[in-house]
Amino acid sequence: MELRVLLLLLLCCPGLPARTPDAEMSQREGSTFSIECPYTAQPDNKQLKAWCRVRNERCELVVLTLASTEYRYSDRARQGHITIQDDNRTVSITMSDLQAEDSGIYSCVYSSNYVPLKTISLNVYKELHKWELDSLSVQCPYKALGYSWGRKAWCRQQGQAECSLVVSTGYSYTWGSSRVWNKTSSIQDDAYRGIITITMDKLQAQDSGVYWCALYNPSQHLAFTRIMEVRLSVDKNLPAQTPEAEMSQREGSTFSIECPYTAQPDNKQLKAWCRVRNERCELVAWILASMQYIYSDRARQSHITIQDDNRTVSITMSDLQAEDSGIYSCMYSSNYVPLKTISLNVYKELHKWELDSLSVQCPYKALGYSWGRKAWCRQQGQAECSLVVSTGYSYTWGSSRVWNKTSSIQDDAYRGIITITMDKLQAQDSGVYWCALYNPSQHLAFTRIMEVRLSVDKIPAATTLSVTTGSSQKNSSGNSTQPRNTIIISVVLCILLILALAITTTLGIRQRKKLKTKGNREAEDTYDKPEDTYDKPESPAQLESAERMRRTTDDSRDVNYITLDFKSQLSSDEPLYCNVELSQTPRKPIDENVEYAIITSKQLPRNDKG
Repeated sequence: MELRVLLLLLLCCPGLPARTPDAEMSQREGSTFSIECPYTAQPDNKQLKAWCRVRNERCELVVLTLASTEYRYSDRARQGHITIQDDNRTVSITMSDLQAEDSGIYSCVYSSNYVPLKTISLNVYKELHKWELDSLSVQCPYKALGYSWGRKAWCRQQGQAECSLVVSTGYSYTWGSSRVWNKTSSIQDDAYRGIITITMDKLQAQDSGVYWCALYNPSQHLAFTRIMEVRLSVDKNLPAQTPEAEMSQREGSTFSIECPYTAQPDNKQLKAWCRVRNERCELVAWILASMQYIYSDRARQSHITIQDDNRTVSITMSDLQAEDSGIYSCMYSSNYVPLKTISLNVYKELHKWELDSLSVQCPYKALGYSWGRKAWCRQQGQAECSLVVSTGYSYTWGSSRVWNKTSSIQDDAYRGIITITMDKLQAQDSGVYWCALYNPSQHLAFTRIMEVRLSVDKIPAATTLSVTTGSSQKNSSGNSTQPRNTIIISVVLCILLILALAITTTLGIRQRKKLKTKGNREAEDTYDKPEDTYDKPESPAQLESAERMRRTTDDSRDVNYITLDFKSQLSSDEPLYCNVELSQTPRKPIDENVEYAIITSKQLPRNDKG
């Protein structure tokens, strides 16, 4: 029965009322897109939920789920690139490895009546990077999108939805192929295969922008209907520039820079942040008419942002990594006029203890470096470096390693990573080091790849607490790094031991006094008293006075009382140390604010009672 229902659904391909998409989602080709569609749960959960592509107000099923079973209808779904899940409250759809052909309008629908839960317009764009004077060739398939007849065009986006014509086909409606040239651009429409081919020659930096392959009807108000979006960046050859300043930032920190410029009334000049390599501007991010376009992976991960208030371009780089080191420039207008150029140095900061080992990796492929000798050197002064260890003259794609006393360097040329190790570190090894390109025949032999700031701390000595009689005495103690639980147990055992000794001593003395008193009384009763007083009892007041005198005399002579005086700690998280020997300290003590208990022993005044 269920199978027949599904077959009927396939045949029906029900119509949907015309509906404006709730939102437009732009995704780069090859990325992954996810959407959630909440709904009111039903007790039996036997209502189908589907993801369909909307064309001509009809729902073309892509994938659906019914009673925890998933059914796939499109080729992309059968290949595992489109999945649907239902938890009886929310339908979740995931589309992976997106392609430009996936662009279109989609809807989450609910129940056999195909009630729309959410409708979106999905725009999957291509991202292309070129250098000046390069050529561009891109294909825009349109048959799978449901387009066929009509003129096609290549236009450049202006603002949010406007497009200016670059080149278009004629009015040919044949099944053949037609091609039109316009200066340095051309468009060819293969109607039989349903593919538009665009070419652009001798690219210039000002050709950077957002383009559409589109249906073209100049008689309509909106003449262009987007088939596919292409984001093109053309990197410019720049004249050699000396950075205005060097900015040093710790790895993981955030860096910001502002580049003021002379405002234009229309504000249609692009502003860009680019990375300068070999006198070329590699676009990272740029902004035009409040539209931000990103090109590097770091920018796509939201670690690099650009903003423009029509007076100043503001760039922020967050969670900096050593690979972000390099020369950067703020650019203005399509001619890439430099506003500000800086050298950014992102360094690693490492903390070690004496006798520890150091291992650090320096990736260099992303920085544009490849062949040549590599070195590990220690910075001297501002720009000089003294060699610690270097690789040989090997230029193979393999991996080579060189040792030098307690240091070694390994260059994995295939992965583009230098690995440095240093053993048995000493405090005097603290300093600033470079992973560097090494050419001893040059005046400046070292070209910094990555900077490492190393601090090696000595392990502090630790002393123990002592217990003394008489007056209170303070003991000085160094830092200890015994684990917290062990320290707490040690303190508790110390206190219990002292209390046990005090109680045992007190009980023993009292027992001895009782025996002594009893023996004295028996002796006095037998030998000392006159016969006429044997049967005459002493008064209670006399007994109490005699006992008090004996107890005071004995206590002052035999008993010392121990007072535990603990200084208050700053917080409950700070540790307390007791009787920690130097041999018990671990190799890596942690810097902590420590307060100590002072254990004193004093005699009670003679007029004190036990």
